Amino acid sequence: MLVYYARAVDSRDWDEVQSERSRAIGILSAHGMEVINDFSDGFTSDKELVESQLSNLRKCDILIADLSIPDHPYIGCIGEIIYAHQFGKRVYIIYGDCDKILKRPWLSYHVDGFFKGYEELLDYIG
Repeated sequence: MLVYYARAVDSRDWDEVQSERSRAIGILSAHGMEVINDFSDGFTSDKELVESQLSNLRKCDILIADLSIPDHPYIGCIGEIIYAHQFGKRVYIIYGDCDKILKRPWLSYHVDGFFKGYEELLDYIG
């Protein structure tokens, strides 16, 4: 199963972002899933980055978005979620302790499932 993994990046320490990505890849690959996107490949423009990510969204089977950081704006993640939904992909959110996002109508419309953590999500996906 090909997974597009979305997470908070803006205004965050790059090493922390990459560490969280590595952790997610480890968890998902242990369950036979392959994360297909990364944007650390030296894109020369925002347009090139976004077009590459849209291509990956078209290829993926599911999108998993980690929206577990309280009060983070998640601008990029929201765009990825909406496009994935429009492309007919299943969209799953990990919300951690940020349960207030469960009451967001626009988010709920575009998402197939909300999960507190990876364990719940992986149990659901099977």
